[in-house]
Amino acid sequence: MKFLSRFFLFFITAITIHLFLHPIDFAKATANQRSFDIASFERSVQEADRFTMPAEFEPIESVWMAYPTFENRKGKPSQAVQADMIQALVNHAKVDLLVQDSKESTQVESWLKSLNLPAGHVRIHPIPHTDIWTRDMGPIFLKNSENAIKVADFGFNTWSYNVATHPDAMTDETVDRIAAQQLELPTVRSSLISEGGNREFNGKGTLMVTESVELQRNPGLTKQEIETELKRIFNIKKVIWLKQGLADDDLSTKGKLPGDVFTALTTGGHIDEFARFLDAKTIALAQVPPEDRKSDPIARLTHERMEENFRILKQATDQDGQPFTIIRVPVPDSIYTTLSEGDEVFKLLKALKFDDGTTIEAGQTIKVILAASYLNFVVANDVILIPAYWQPGRPLSTQQKDNAVKQLFEKRFPDRKIVQINPENINAGGGGMHCIVQQMPKR
Repeated sequence: MKFLSRFFLFFITAITIHLFLHPIDFAKATANQRSFDIASFERSVQEADRFTMPAEFEPIESVWMAYPTFENRKGKPSQAVQADMIQALVNHAKVDLLVQDSKESTQVESWLKSLNLPAGHVRIHPIPHTDIWTRDMGPIFLKNSENAIKVADFGFNTWSYNVATHPDAMTDETVDRIAAQQLELPTVRSSLISEGGNREFNGKGTLMVTESVELQRNPGLTKQEIETELKRIFNIKKVIWLKQGLADDDLSTKGKLPGDVFTALTTGGHIDEFARFLDAKTIALAQVPPEDRKSDPIARLTHERMEENFRILKQATDQDGQPFTIIRVPVPDSIYTTLSEGDEVFKLLKALKFDDGTTIEAGQTIKVILAASYLNFVVANDVILIPAYWQPGRPLSTQQKDNAVKQLFEKRFPDRKIVQINPENINAGGGGMHCIVQQMPKR
């Protein structure tokens, strides 16, 4: 006991001498601790507030679609393509389907029942809409590090076929906000006119867009001003500007393509028709085979544009300054259809004012090129839906391209199921499968 008492006395004496010689600055220590805590807290808050758009190949909760309001071509319903898509999707992700109202909800529920889907895999949302292009007018879901979700709300003017105050544009422009309200999600508002089909993200801080589209939609803004706003909304580091899209995706108001051909109410060059991220460092870019550009003047126009885009991408780097791997994917053989007064797309084209002075008369028939693209594919967790266009009577080259593209995707995504679907009934309206869906990230 005496030893312990002496040791304790020695210990207390040593501590007292140390404090006398080296006093603690409690104010400074407290400030340092507070500074550390504040910095850590600020970083945490900053990360939590940084909402970004995940890449499409990342995990998702659901795929959003809209039930069609009309047939692009008489007797060729978009529902036929949607049925194939939903059946391929439901075992891999939920489907959120927009309908006009409760009355249509009953009709759509009956249609879904006929597809023999697993119970509870399709959720119905009564939200008025004028068309099926959910990629462009539907909710754009952003996510932060804490798995919270926001909806980005852009302006929409139906691809410049109408002014923003047109009733159709105003109906579709509110779809994203109504969806956010129904889901009780906050929104972030942008005054840009911009569609989801012209934005392609690698999920790490890089975005690809088509210059001709963004500038056409926002004539009062410069590229730099548009880029600054895109960076603000999506919290990204880099925007890659490709020049133009496929020739068969030109705005229909420009007038006819070579061969007296109309485009099918297309977007003016959306990125999702010709350039897509396969992963954060790999870009698939459309390519026109030599035999096509020799025989097809429309394909020749597309070739010139895609090679210019290829030169841009070869010089481009990602958000970390690293180059991309670029994989070339063939454009499909051109697919044409004849439209007349019985077809809804004919009526819509007939109502346009064309830049080249073209007019469409009552009783006339017109030749239209479909908006076909192998790069308008849909990724939903472990399944990928890709277009396929061959059918009896079509050239062998169509079948060969279908097979080559499927093999490319199977090699690139060995752990995902690849499903081929013919999207022509949708292509006749100016877009494809990717154009009619919008993914909601997994929370």
